[in-house]
Amino acid sequence: MADVVIVVGTKRGNEYVSPIEVKQMVGRAGRKHGGETATAHVIVEDDRAAEVKASLEQGTNMEVKSSFGTTDGVYFHLMPEISSGRVTNADSAQRWFDRSLSAYQSRKVNFEKVFDKMEKMGAIRRMLPGKSIQATRVGEIASDLYFHPGDVQAWKDNFDKLFELGLENDNAGIAWALGTRTHAKSHGDFGDHRYIIGEYRSALPMGLDIEDGTVTQVVLWWCSMGGPSAGKMRNQMLELRDDIGRIKRALVRLDKEVAKWDRGSFFDEMELMVRKGITTILVELCKLPGITKGRADFLYNAGAKDAESIVEIMGNIEDEIDDSFKVALLEIANGVRRQSH
Repeated sequence: MADVVIVVGTKRGNEYVSPIEVKQMVGRAGRKHGGETATAHVIVEDDRAAEVKASLEQGTNMEVKSSFGTTDGVYFHLMPEISSGRVTNADSAQRWFDRSLSAYQSRKVNFEKVFDKMEKMGAIRRMLPGKSIQATRVGEIASDLYFHPGDVQAWKDNFDKLFELGLENDNAGIAWALGTRTHAKSHGDFGDHRYIIGEYRSALPMGLDIEDGTVTQVVLWWCSMGGPSAGKMRNQMLELRDDIGRIKRALVRLDKEVAKWDRGSFFDEMELMVRKGITTILVELCKLPGITKGRADFLYNAGAKDAESIVEIMGNIEDEIDDSFKVALLEIANGVRRQSH
């Protein structure tokens, strides 16, 4: 490993990195198998110098705690054991838990109560207390894709309601369905953009209610799909956007294996909306070859909504667009004409 490690700055985007993360960076880069030491230089912003120095020297916040420190942590880590068949009852769950750091730190878990909660989440099934347990499809999806089982069940319930109310074309409704989950919340302050929370509440369709603790993530999903700027929360929005592929896989499996919504194309379009940062009205245009978000917005404002309507407006806009845009539109128009013959 490295003889000298240099950490430049303690910010990631607009957020400060905790001192323990800085120490972990140094430890990973400077770790040596032979026992020798490495020299580390940490370049710190002036306003954080005293805080970081004190924390590194005194070991502040360096206490190691088990990831089973919360009941949610137990559900998340236990689910793969149940799904694989390694845990089938309270006794096998206890044997699994006894190998953990949490057990070493003298924490106790009542697994019968844990199973009761997991059954209510729809993650497991069992006939009677003390009898064998099995993972449900919801539990298997959570295990396979590393989600909390409560979140997978929440998505199932949310999209049930979204489709039942006919709100699949409503951006605020889709954001509500994605973000209303209580086990993987987003945290932070929108700062000067805090007003967008009120805008979202006004846009939310009747019949949908924001659960306590979920408004930040719901609004971030709304911002990710062509909504307003997330301001200083942009990094958190991008983290959600990066996870949309895995979330879509969970939703597609829920569709096929559990809910039977038959909405595969909807989830394809939802992923496109998040990745391109577009609203539902631009989806059809952005599916076309050579059409970016900016070009789709221009075409929509010019009166186009799909490939066929592009043919109708081309004569009106050719003096306003560059050559590469014209080529893309001509290819689309030619495709429409070929299909009509």
